Amino acid sequence: MKYDVVTLAETMIRLSPPDNQRIEQAEYLYLKIGGAESNVAVDLARLGLKTAWVSRLVDNPLGRRIVSEIRAHGVDTSNVLWTQEGRVGTYFIEFGKRPRPIHVTYDRAGSAITQLSLEHIDWEVLLHTRLVHVTGITVALSESCAQVVNVLIDRAREANVTVSFDVNYRSKLWSPEVASRKLKPMCGKADILFISSHDAETLFGCESQRDKMIDSLGTMFPSQTIAVTMGGAGPVCIHRGEVYSEPLCPAEEVDRVGTGDAFASGFLLGYLEGKDWPLCLKYGNALAAIKYSIPGDLAITTRDELDDLLAHGGRGDIER
Repeated sequence: MKYDVVTLAETMIRLSPPDNQRIEQAEYLYLKIGGAESNVAVDLARLGLKTAWVSRLVDNPLGRRIVSEIRAHGVDTSNVLWTQEGRVGTYFIEFGKRPRPIHVTYDRAGSAITQLSLEHIDWEVLLHTRLVHVTGITVALSESCAQVVNVLIDRAREANVTVSFDVNYRSKLWSPEVASRKLKPMCGKADILFISSHDAETLFGCESQRDKMIDSLGTMFPSQTIAVTMGGAGPVCIHRGEVYSEPLCPAEEVDRVGTGDAFASGFLLGYLEGKDWPLCLKYGNALAAIKYSIPGDLAITTRDELDDLLAHGGRGDIER
């Protein structure tokens, strides 16, 4: 196989005011990039895996900024589809401290990827991998995107390529009813399913109590390996009736955006290195904690740092 992991999705320009300001008062904005699937591709590339990211972008400075940053971390971006149609999606983040929440404003309608269709896809590239990772965000963008993801899952299964699917519900993109109807069949076809306890409640009617949620998800998706993030309670993994758990790794918050993607990346690292479910959770926990302490969407780290955290815990010392 040419790759360990291939992802397909939109990545956007991310703009945020400094120092927890509101956009209305900010005099300048920080520019970064962000997209759940490219976050996973970058995170895993930095940990030594061969990854590729496929998307459809406008050939302008914003599109080129996205690709150049993803490529700089070692991800193969040679199969990005360039176009002059549509636009590059953008989102704005206002960071807030309690009681004010983090607020996201999307400006992505009509972005280039919404016109992605089956005839654009080079299936040989997408399936020349050990694992394909997709999310529900792409399904929400357009009917043609949903069709591409659905066919990709089916073709991956036919080719014996592992399918990883992260529900990643976004309430600003679609309603719970529509999302549940479209995502549930895809979840049922994945090999590895990532879902937060909040999304399990919102989309699939699971009860919030931990054991009841585990039972519901295990019954609903009996053939899947399910990784459930449960906030401060720590993540669990459900595999063929067995349940594994891991306490949350302590971390100081700098930027929580991308933390779920880092957890998925760490979990997939453990999966590709031997399907040791407790180790999958440990890797996911540790990588999420590192990401929590870094501004931006990406887990800018190394394999040595990840292994050191697992071996010694978070020391928080000055290294000199």
